[in-house]
Amino acid sequence: MMMGGSRQRPGAGEELDAVGRARRFACALETGSPAELWCFERSDAALVQRLASFGDEGLGGFAAGWGEDEEGVFALRRVPSKTVDSLVRGEQLDGLTALAKVRDLARALAACEKKGVFPGPLRPAEIALGSPGRADAFVLADGWIRVLLGAGHGAHGGSVASAPSPRWTPPEQAGGAPWDNAANRYVLGLVAYRLLAGAHPFAGIGLRDAMAAASSPPPPFDETIARTLKPGIQSFVLAMLDPEGAVRPSSAIAIVRRCEELMRDAPLRSESRADTQREAGGGKTGAGVGFDLLPPGAAPGPSARRDDARSNDGRESLTRDDRGSLPAALARRGRIALAIGPIAVGLAIAGAGLAASRRPEPPPQPPARALSQAPLRKTTAESCAPCHARQVAEWSRSVMAHSVKSPLFGALESVVQEQVGRDDRCPSGAGVLRKASGDVCRDEKTGLVLTGTGGEHWCVNCHSAGDNLGSTVPAWSAGANAQARRPLRDVLTPQAMEGISCAVCHQAIGPVHGGSAYQGNPTWTSPVTGAVFRMRPEDGIGVRGIGNSGYLLDPNALLLLRSSSLGPGGPGDPIVHRRTPEDTARYLRSSEFCGACHDVRLFGTDSIGVRERGEHFKRLRNAYSEWKSWADAERLAGRRVASCQDCHMSLYPGVCVKDGEGSGTSGKSGSRSGTNGCPPGFHFEARAPGEKARGMIAASSSEPRPISSHWFTSVDLPLALEFPDAWANETALDSSGVPLGLEARREQLLRHTFAFSIAKGTRVGSRIEIPVEIQNVGAGHRVPAGFSQERETWVEMTVRDGRGDVVYEVGKIASDESDLRDKSFVRMTTRDDVKDFKGRPLGVFGADIVDGPDVPQWSPNPTFGGTTFRGKGLVNMQNGFLRCVKCIGVIDAQGRCQPGPGQGRTRADRFDDGVYDIDTGECRSNLTGTNAFFETYFPVGALDADRGIAKAPDAILDQRSAPPGVVLRYIYEIDVPGRSGPFTVQARLRFRPFPPFLLRAFADYEARKAAQGLRPSGAQITGAMFARNHPIDLAEASAKID
Repeated sequence: MMMGGSRQRPGAGEELDAVGRARRFACALETGSPAELWCFERSDAALVQRLASFGDEGLGGFAAGWGEDEEGVFALRRVPSKTVDSLVRGEQLDGLTALAKVRDLARALAACEKKGVFPGPLRPAEIALGSPGRADAFVLADGWIRVLLGAGHGAHGGSVASAPSPRWTPPEQAGGAPWDNAANRYVLGLVAYRLLAGAHPFAGIGLRDAMAAASSPPPPFDETIARTLKPGIQSFVLAMLDPEGAVRPSSAIAIVRRCEELMRDAPLRSESRADTQREAGGGKTGAGVGFDLLPPGAAPGPSARRDDARSNDGRESLTRDDRGSLPAALARRGRIALAIGPIAVGLAIAGAGLAASRRPEPPPQPPARALSQAPLRKTTAESCAPCHARQVAEWSRSVMAHSVKSPLFGALESVVQEQVGRDDRCPSGAGVLRKASGDVCRDEKTGLVLTGTGGEHWCVNCHSAGDNLGSTVPAWSAGANAQARRPLRDVLTPQAMEGISCAVCHQAIGPVHGGSAYQGNPTWTSPVTGAVFRMRPEDGIGVRGIGNSGYLLDPNALLLLRSSSLGPGGPGDPIVHRRTPEDTARYLRSSEFCGACHDVRLFGTDSIGVRERGEHFKRLRNAYSEWKSWADAERLAGRRVASCQDCHMSLYPGVCVKDGEGSGTSGKSGSRSGTNGCPPGFHFEARAPGEKARGMIAASSSEPRPISSHWFTSVDLPLALEFPDAWANETALDSSGVPLGLEARREQLLRHTFAFSIAKGTRVGSRIEIPVEIQNVGAGHRVPAGFSQERETWVEMTVRDGRGDVVYEVGKIASDESDLRDKSFVRMTTRDDVKDFKGRPLGVFGADIVDGPDVPQWSPNPTFGGTTFRGKGLVNMQNGFLRCVKCIGVIDAQGRCQPGPGQGRTRADRFDDGVYDIDTGECRSNLTGTNAFFETYFPVGALDADRGIAKAPDAILDQRSAPPGVVLRYIYEIDVPGRSGPFTVQARLRFRPFPPFLLRAFADYEARKAAQGLRPSGAQITGAMFARNHPIDLAEASAKID
């Protein structure tokens, strides 16, 4: 019986991949036209109605009806018959048909603008030109739908295959501006041009030239095409693509109206002289570059903001005369200042589609006061301890106190400075992430400076944040001054070596802004063209300081200083805390404060990221942006959002409570080898994010108050010997029930991050299927997080038959220091004395690798996202690095590179380096798509153990990790011919901070450099530290298949 909606549920055909909470099936409408049946729980009725409402407007495709019955709620989605991406070369539409398609698409964009929804970047693959039985065009908006259904968030929700190439990126977004509705209107102009001309306006020229051309007027249509068009169509399309944003239509509804006017038979109003010149092929001759780039040496400033000019009712406020000649009307308006619309902006929320009524509070803005950044002589935690003993004690045992002491961090920083850009002219390395002075390395071809181009003190500014108050790190020397090339630990002051200390956090006053002297690392400079690229595009829309050390420190914000030093901190000490201004307090409570360093953007354009997001940098660490996308989706669903501080500076995930006390329902009693991190006689009880202990904030406090935790529990043990074993293994609890030992704290955090289970398995003939399900239930960002390209989170599983014999095993390691068995390292190179004719070391941090017994064989490939996979092999949610390559073997019919004669011994021997363009991200290769990229295993390294120079990756993978709230389903298909059941399955989810091969390689490199006298304090990482890198069991599951 129908209980709502507008139609009967059709019969379901083949089941398709689920999207979040929705199950999908192929089906047919009454007309026989194919469609998709999306099935929901009844609790999603309001969401289904919303999808249907937008479907009627041309967004999402849910325009074939919906209904509600005893089985739940369902909606019917149209199946595109053709998309813009599927048009063959030269395929075009007649003028009126093309205008009708553009009008349909503009209606969808207008609905979004009116309702305060951002549907995500407009992609050619998501622009449907019709569906079986219907000719009207519509926007698929897959990323927006996935966010609504909890299948993925923000800019990372779409697939690589459907992402727009730089050719479909507006000039402002190519220059780093976030994608917004105005950008989608520009892309709609490109679509209009493509439909009418049969080609992209900048087709036939190289990618770099095409991107540069986007800042110039588009070429007029070929004369043979122009003659067939109704007067006014060409000028309208060219106006949509004008390099000046103020000349383009200012809203989607204006595009709708102009299309309808051009489609009518009534005579058209005369066009302006500028329009007439455009029809004749004239117009401006723009000479600008297509990136909206900063001139070399310039500081980034706020970019111009485009938005809709609207009347009070939200409609386009054009006069009657203006509507007759839209381009001319816009030109008359000039560059007017417009208010920011009701859409939450920023790269991380592209695709979140927030309603204006649920817009979150804007991030705190920098305080409008003068800064005094004179360095203090003594800003150590020791000075804070007499009054704040608890906080200092907790911080001392945290990773924050050891952020710059991390041996792996120090070794990696040294490798980058010493190996990237190294050749005969620059024999000690280019120091691309250190400060430049007169003694610099230069690019061989262009003569441009290499030293410092990736970002001055890029690593130092976050790992040793206090150094920016009075830096002691010398400029890198390309010549004889070896003292300037020492590791950071040998050049930083004791105060700076405290890492993220009391002095850093409590002297932070807000995000960087245009008027401050300190900017962190908002840009990188191309050594090829000298172009300056933004790494903090959020700055351009007024959301300051996200990523790359975008914070400000001011000692005067914390202390009233009566002397030039802090003194011992005893009675009568001349220290008085200032009252924290509200703007500063709000910033310190915000996730944006954490986002200043927990989004890490690396120099060079990501070959894959640029297609999807138009960004000219690489996202090495993305925790804040991932949190922001999750938080926006949570707000959209009406749920409270936990901040970074709520999870990492509170009692979350829980505490240890004495047996017989508390609720007694949250965990078993602990033991020395227990699984809940609690000592014997105590059990674990959960605590919500933001729940705090009560205590004295300072020794002089008069009464207990809620206090923030300063444990900052992390997922790895500091490898540094300065972190005693007792701090890792202690079993005692603090007064709140939090374990003092880091081993127990991280165990509690990790074990409450994942849900891990084995669904009902089946046997079909001689094969059994085992569905393993993993869900991130405890983090508001992807996990693993942090340096996710080097965090191992994997499934270990053993399957036995009815006799107890092992029929399948995966994920087992021989010892804690053994590598996973998906690959085997035949040889790794850490020596740098084998060079090419230019003096460039070859093979440094490269490896010869062969497939191991656990090599992944999953379909689809989890490397590029997805939620359901079939096959077998290792499941490891570790992200990774990609390198642009070309095939020197044999290219098969699927476009993949296969081994040629004498090849196949290692994974890389069929490849050679392709040509990677650091500015555009273009990978020039004889392979296409993802086949043109080869996965490497070091953050900086070569192609293999003999070939290639050490360099940063050309693209960074971030889709294998688990997004918040999404069930990842791996269905193992295992052949068991001749075996009898029942089959038993034992599985566990395991975590290890770093792959052992990575630590071994860095230890070997450091030993070599120490032997050469380049490590004054000895090797930064040694084999003695490896024991702290042991695996942790996160969850266990078992099943039986009869």
